[in-house]
This record gives sequence, C-alpha cells and structure tokens, in this order.
Amino acid sequence: MTENATLDRYFAAWNAGDADAIMDTLSAGVVLEDVPSGHLARGADQARAFVEGALQKAPGAHYDVVSSHVSGDVFVVEWVMRPVGLRGASVGSLRDGRISANRDYWNAGAAPA
Repeated sequence: MTENATLDRYFAAWNAGDADAIMDTLSAGVVLEDVPSGHLARGADQARAFVEGALQKAPGAHYDVVSSHVSGDVFVVEWVMRPVGLRGASVGSLRDGRISANRDYWNAGAAPA
C-alpha cells in the first residue's frame, strides 16, 4: 500500500479495471502523461479516453506497489505491472484529495520474461 488513501484508491481501481473509479481519483483539470510513449491527456475528457484505452490495451493488468512516498502535495510510487513484470514509476501531485498530475515512467524496452 502507499502512504496516501487517494493513491491506494487509484491503484486499486486500475487493478480492478474500473475506469469510473480511476476517474473518481482524478481532478477535473488533471494532466496525465505517459512519458515513454509521448502520450499526454489534459482534462477529464482526455483523461477518460486515456484510461479507457490503457485498460483495453492491457486487460487484466495488475499493479504491485513496491514503494511510495508522499510529501505535501507531491507523490512518487514505484510499481511493477503484472503479469509482464514491467517496472515503472508514477510521479505527480495531489490537490484537494485528488490526483491533479501524474507522469508515468517505465522501461520502454522489452518486458522481462
């Protein structure tokens, strides 16, 4: 688990494949960035399209949180996406109990076996 209830809900929603629950953790003006792919989503409509697309591309994916740190409104979460073993990290900010920005960094090379 992470150090913050919002982040716990966020990763639990991804693990459940629940787009509505993921969106409930995001602020209306959220900025989501998938750095390796260059994908950027601004605002709720683009964020929903991003979330739904990600869930379709990796159905059944599960994120194991390895470590996390929250300081004020800034967070860092290290994770492993199962079953492929893809290692990554999310860096972002919180506002009023919701995620206002999230940047995902992951190894764009081949996933480990």
